[in-house]
Order: sequence, then C-alpha cells, then structure tokens
Amino acid sequence: MRKLLILLAMLAAPAQARTVTATVYHPDFNGQPDYCTGKPYQHWGLSAAHASIKCGTLVRVTHAGRSLVVPIRDRCDCDSIDLSAGAAYRLQVPLDGTARVGISY
Repeated sequence: MRKLLILLAMLAAPAQARTVTATVYHPDFNGQPDYCTGKPYQHWGLSAAHASIKCGTLVRVTHAGRSLVVPIRDRCDCDSIDLSAGAAYRLQVPLDGTARVGISY
C-alpha cells in the first residue's frame, strides 16, 4: 500500500529530473535532529538532504541500474544530494566517496 501511495504522489506532480553528485552523510550525524522534522537522523535509514528541494519531497534516486525513493529530511550546503548510508548502500553509491546519480521529483 505504501509503495502505491508513493507512486501516486510522484505521478500527481510534474517531475523534474537531473543528474547530480551524491555524497553520503558522515556517521557522526547519527542521532542528531534533522532540519525538516527534528527527528533523529538514522545513518542506516532511508533519507536524503538537499539545499533547495522542499522538505518532505519524495525523490527518486537512480544509480547503477538501481532506483530508490527517499524523503528529503535535511539541508546541505551544496547542489549535490546527501544520502543516508542505508540509501547509498542500496544504490551501490560508495560510502566513502561520491557518485553521479539521477534524481527526479
């Protein structure tokens, strides 16, 4: 049911797509409150940060033939997308480096 709701939400709004650099949150942020909700950041959870995408937006991130939908729960100070380690791991983005990923929202 949750996947259906995510799909419907993504279809309802016009999609914006582009390629950006993905980085991974540093593990020291684990447990710290995020910008959007104030809830503790979970390093192995599924979330992302971006400088200008609205908080709560569901973003489809694509890399290495894999695709994952994550919510924007935090802010970063660059035009890249910062992924939680859990999201990066599922997308095969290096946990200690960067990768070019496609995003759409």
